[in-house]
Amino acid sequence: MGETKTAIYYNHNFYYDFSQIISADDRAIQFGDGAYEWIRIHHGHSFGLSYHTDRLYRSMRLLGIRPVTAPDEFTEIVEVVVEESEIEEGYVKIIVTRGSDDHNFTIPARSALQPNVLVYGKPIDLNAIEKVQSGVNCITLDDDRGHHCDILSLNQLNNMMARAEAQKKNCYDAVFIKDGLLTEASHSNVCIVKAGVIWTPATNEHMIRGVTRSLVLTRAAPSAGVTSIDEASEPVRFEDMMTAEEVFLTNSQDGIIPVLSIDGNLIGGGKVGDVTQKIQEHYAHLMEDGLP
Repeated sequence: MGETKTAIYYNHNFYYDFSQIISADDRAIQFGDGAYEWIRIHHGHSFGLSYHTDRLYRSMRLLGIRPVTAPDEFTEIVEVVVEESEIEEGYVKIIVTRGSDDHNFTIPARSALQPNVLVYGKPIDLNAIEKVQSGVNCITLDDDRGHHCDILSLNQLNNMMARAEAQKKNCYDAVFIKDGLLTEASHSNVCIVKAGVIWTPATNEHMIRGVTRSLVLTRAAPSAGVTSIDEASEPVRFEDMMTAEEVFLTNSQDGIIPVLSIDGNLIGGGKVGDVTQKIQEHYAHLMEDGLP
């Protein structure tokens, strides 16, 4: 099999290597100053691209980065990248940086810089995804990340360090607890199941507005006949999670991930629960049907 070629979009041009793209004075390199989206490719087509571009535009608005690429342009760009790269199962990453500048330790005016837009795709390891979908272990960590965690920015160092702590203990992810309340995991959103009902924290500044989380609540759960609640009068407490019948994570890469234990304590007897299995099945159906 020949070497896989990678089609790369960068500022209105297409390339086949990264050597002429990002410069050292890009604020993404200087400060992690930008936003991104990671979109799953399934059967040669992007899944939920419109949801991801909506979130990208929200991140850009909150960061004060002016849009230079329209949503329908992203659709065309992603289609070309996927087709040219011959990706059947993989991902596309969209990166928008504030632009190139000197070491200016402040946020420039919205119109001061020309944003840089990078789009590329790569294949994914389906065996790794299948493995985690059979169940994972997690740890908990205090959520001391501060505000603006709802922005999917290029600066994800705190989340990556938290996940590295989990991986040191042979765990998949770290679940953040802030003042005794569940927020999210370092790489995922978190859902718990009590009395057959899915509960998950309401969206706020302490968590990413996960695309997969949204699709579970609005598409997979209703089609599976499962009640879900994300705007409860009471937030989800640490104790609620630890005494839940089931816990599962959601993210765009691995889909629906059952949690078998947290901090060494078994969840649901250490087995994948019935509700989680239903959500996995109906989310898989949704992926097969496709979603623009």
